[in-house]
Amino acid sequence: MVQPTMREKRRYIHFRFECSCRLTESEAKDEIYHAILSFLGELGFSKANPRLVEFNDNSGVLLCSNPELQKVKAALALVTKIKGENGCIRVLKVSGMISKLRGNM
Repeated sequence: MVQPTMREKRRYIHFRFECSCRLTESEAKDEIYHAILSFLGELGFSKANPRLVEFNDNSGVLLCSNPELQKVKAALALVTKIKGENGCIRVLKVSGMISKLRGNM
């Protein structure tokens, strides 16, 4: 068992897709993972270790490692096309606890 001081710190990112189309959870995951992979590359993607925790109504929660948080936010901010249409991914809030984000959803 890993001691709590040795555990990797994680951050939850509350985001919203700003586009005219509705996305399913799998489409949202593909868009997010593609954005992070194209910006950070395979090594950066594995360091960031992103995971889509929740998604509904074009907004959701993404989990990533704390040291790579700024890079993940930058990758999401650079998105200009969603499913071939103009759009962006807006980061609304970042927290260390998912319960703090659920109050805003």
